[in-house]
Amino acid sequence: MAEKRRYSVLTVLLAGFSVTSVLGVGIALYLGLGAAYQNTRNLWVMMSDLDLTSVQRSMHERMENVSLRATWVADQVASGTLDPAFQHGWQNAMRALAASHMDVMAYGLITGDRQFIGYNPEGMRDIRRTLPADDMLFSELAHLRGPSTNHTSFPRWDPYFKQTVIANWIPLFLNGRYLGTFIQYLSLSNLSNSLIRGREGLPGVPFVLIAGNRVMAHPRLSEWGNSTASSLVNGADIARSPIPLPTINDIGDPVLANIGKSENIRFRKTTLEKSDSSTLKLSGLELNGHYSIIVTKQILNTPFSPMIIGMHFEEALFNDEWNRLVLASAMGGVVLILSIIIAILIARQFTKPIRLFASAARAFEKDGIDNHDFPDLSGSRIREYDDAARSFNHMIKAVHDRERITSLFGKFLPASIARKLLASGTDSGVLPPQQCEATVLFVDIEAFTSLCETLDPQQIVSMLNAYFDCTTNIIEEHGGIITQFQGDAILAVFNAFDELNDHADAALDSAIAIQHAVNTRQFDGLSLRCRCGVNTGRMIAGNVGASARLSFTVHGDAVNTASRLERENKVLGTRILLSDSTHDQLSDPERVVKAGTIQLRGRHSETVLYTCRPQNSR
Repeated sequence: MAEKRRYSVLTVLLAGFSVTSVLGVGIALYLGLGAAYQNTRNLWVMMSDLDLTSVQRSMHERMENVSLRATWVADQVASGTLDPAFQHGWQNAMRALAASHMDVMAYGLITGDRQFIGYNPEGMRDIRRTLPADDMLFSELAHLRGPSTNHTSFPRWDPYFKQTVIANWIPLFLNGRYLGTFIQYLSLSNLSNSLIRGREGLPGVPFVLIAGNRVMAHPRLSEWGNSTASSLVNGADIARSPIPLPTINDIGDPVLANIGKSENIRFRKTTLEKSDSSTLKLSGLELNGHYSIIVTKQILNTPFSPMIIGMHFEEALFNDEWNRLVLASAMGGVVLILSIIIAILIARQFTKPIRLFASAARAFEKDGIDNHDFPDLSGSRIREYDDAARSFNHMIKAVHDRERITSLFGKFLPASIARKLLASGTDSGVLPPQQCEATVLFVDIEAFTSLCETLDPQQIVSMLNAYFDCTTNIIEEHGGIITQFQGDAILAVFNAFDELNDHADAALDSAIAIQHAVNTRQFDGLSLRCRCGVNTGRMIAGNVGASARLSFTVHGDAVNTASRLERENKVLGTRILLSDSTHDQLSDPERVVKAGTIQLRGRHSETVLYTCRPQNSR
């Protein structure tokens, strides 16, 4: 592979600083202009979304309250508690409804003679009105269909109320007899007011659309409704009839009239849009040299779905922000030139120390801590580099010494004991003795003395190293800690220095694995046999020795018993012997069988001994 082209530190620094400055400032200005513009636009989108979400929530709550109220009245009539024919009781019930915040502009009863007898919740003013014939259609249908749930009419402009209204109605029946229709008129004009309120003097036109192109709320809706109603005065009945809502082409809003030509704009959605029933959409429309931003939210869970709540405003309102950003760009150009000059000066000063650091780093990368000839970094007139050079030199020495100590330390102590010593925070090397219940495994090579008489010392050492390497791995894999190597014997303990659940099983599993390994392989060309003694009991774990040299081990009768069990294998002709205390702690005592009894020294009763079943001890 061809060697890659290399560059000097000075060249890299100069090029790096220059390119970084040019690109950094340029990109920052470019992104800053775009981001600031985008943030301003997103701020308006978020503000619009808040307004739209508020209207959506208000609309949902009002419709829910109207529906619950209608159902309550129908239930009261159906149970006989409330009778529309009993005028006094009916009026009291209606007045009781007005005591709560009804959020409707009229409610009452439709009789069979086209009469609406109702009330205005504000002051409980009576309303008497003869309904147009087409408005009686739903009442007549209710009479024919029988009892049903409440229904909501399509929004329309009502000249009587001079507002956009929807009617919620429910037929009233008692024992199958039709008594009338309870109706509530809900004003939708305050939807426009809710969108406009607090935005006086601010750009933006709010609107609400239903059925695709019908305008349910708009700042110009009231003006349109009054004008349309006046033009239809051909008779009292026609003038007071509901008028269909205007289309987007009738309201006099060119942006709304051309909303179908708008193009979607991608934007980062915020946490404001969480409802599954609504979707926030951002689009743009170019019209007569003016670009408008349109924010819409589609609401699906309404009686006349889908309903679209939205707001549009001209992009020109961002011009002031753009002018401020252009000024910032000019200032950024000045900063760019200064950055290049400073980059050249800094590159000259930093060339030498960086080169020295690179040389030292390459040496460290190549040889690691095993390299004793690291080049010492020389001092620098720059204080930070001078301190860094001194620290680097000291660090290399400290790392080398620490790695060396750690390597040596780990060869003489089990890992768990080493961790405890390092965590103790002292240099005494002393761990407080502790009494614990643990399981001891004592392993010894069979006929080792006779074997040594036929081998030279080098063979013995090689054989032992291979044997100890094998058995140590097995014991540590099962969570045991080897505390001593006594000639050819191994003393291992389970649950003494580290907490180990099922330590009796772990010791037995280790003994079985050792027997299998020893019986199936050779060590430096020699075949060996070994015996294992396993005992569980109380013991003392700690370090003993002189102040200048310590050893970590376990003490107690339980340890001595494990050694005696190992020797007892000779008498019983077994390879593994367990005491009854170990047997009692096995998770599955059926793994072992009784091998005999023994009178241990210092004990008044005999100890029952167990050994592995033949298939487990091989």
